[in-house]
Amino acid sequence: MSFVEVEFLFFLPLAFIAYWLLPRNRIAQNGWLLLMSWVFYACWNWRLLPLLVGGALLDFGVARRLGALEGSRQGYRRLLLGISLAWNLGALAFFKYVGFFAESFNLMLSAVGLHASVPVLHVLLPLGISFYTLQRLGYVFDVYLGRYPPCRSLLDFLLFAGYFPQLTAGPISRGNELLPQLAEPRGLLPQRLASAAATMLMGYVLKAWIADSVGQTLVDPVFADDASFSTSAHWAAIIGYMVQVFSDFAGYSLIAIGCSLLFGIELAPNFDSPFLSRSLPEFWRRWHMTLNRWLFDYIYGQLSTGRTWLRGRLDLCMMIVFLASGLWHGAAATFVLWGVMHGLGMIVHRRWDEYYRGLCRADRRYVQRRRSAGYAFVSWLLTQGFFLLSLVPFRSQSIAQTGRFFTGLVHSSGADRPDIGITVGISLLLAFGTVILYHLLDLERWRRFRERFFDLPAWVRGAAYGMVVVFLMLFVPVGASTFIYRQF
Repeated sequence: MSFVEVEFLFFLPLAFIAYWLLPRNRIAQNGWLLLMSWVFYACWNWRLLPLLVGGALLDFGVARRLGALEGSRQGYRRLLLGISLAWNLGALAFFKYVGFFAESFNLMLSAVGLHASVPVLHVLLPLGISFYTLQRLGYVFDVYLGRYPPCRSLLDFLLFAGYFPQLTAGPISRGNELLPQLAEPRGLLPQRLASAAATMLMGYVLKAWIADSVGQTLVDPVFADDASFSTSAHWAAIIGYMVQVFSDFAGYSLIAIGCSLLFGIELAPNFDSPFLSRSLPEFWRRWHMTLNRWLFDYIYGQLSTGRTWLRGRLDLCMMIVFLASGLWHGAAATFVLWGVMHGLGMIVHRRWDEYYRGLCRADRRYVQRRRSAGYAFVSWLLTQGFFLLSLVPFRSQSIAQTGRFFTGLVHSSGADRPDIGITVGISLLLAFGTVILYHLLDLERWRRFRERFFDLPAWVRGAAYGMVVVFLMLFVPVGASTFIYRQF
């Protein structure tokens, strides 16, 4: 089950109505949400539900023991942390990477002239395993490092580890963000329901209309047969994919956040208008925020400031982080290449920033240049252009296709263009315009227009929402697609 499938239209109202008919106490509310979360997961594959529950029970026990031993028996505490790491990363590696490692090993054997091969296993990837694994590991790390006390309620922790709005693809919550909310009973607030409805509606606009329409018309045809399409079609496809992948995942995140608000629980934001970014570090603070803060807190921070040989080797630690990010996104050489590109990009930016700060210290005129509109525009253009090109391996099915597509951006022997009529063309222009407006309304000078809309009478806002709903019902088929990030 996913947020865009027909079954969810029946599941969510049942979960919502029964939840608010229950007594206003933590046990009743959390127990019902846990049951609904397990039903949500079981609708996808009930046989893998024990994997979700068993891992949560293990981490609950490990964290409780780590909390009891805080400040003593450090060797035993490291052993407990190792048990959690071994279970979580072992399960993730088996289900997600066993085929990739086997195929890579076979290619290596072939390269040295050996004809033996390791059998390649094709296993079903459990729903949301990449997300709930990081969420549980982050909690165990926080308890181990003394940042957060262990949760004492098994019910609360099981819900934390498998809460259905964020189960499929995040956002990845921290223990200190979600567990305190689960420890208290929730009340029904009209303002929160209104915010939930508006957030979910924006999410459906981004996902069900923009992402799907752009993907089906501009992106998928070109990547399916890139050699047949012209250079302009290659550019349209990769720009379209930039809009598609943002709308798909930001839309999912908004639906998840809005869905959770219906139950009185706030999830962390996952996107903050990333196409306004003027540098790669800023971009990664705005894009998939909950994943990137996890990577930089628990990998980069621990490696660069720890007691190992990597301490202070910032460039190498940065490359490790983005290699991990690439492999997290998928077990393929294309994702490794994507990670290397962004690792190098972040290293180049850090070196440039250090060099330019030296120029500023030597000559104050460089400070003014950095504050100029021209510098800001060039920085924005380079940042967004680099991210755009990095999406070529991210979307490609192989390294060979990545090379062909990069070549096609410069010169292509094909002449085909996506078949777009007037109606579809107008729809695409509106879709791109909506994404642009979505970002502009986050600028200080535009933000007042958004605030004025929310100050309008409720019936005016309701009429506007109603027109959007009618548009989605007329032009967006229900259950016709899945989320891109569901595969990760």
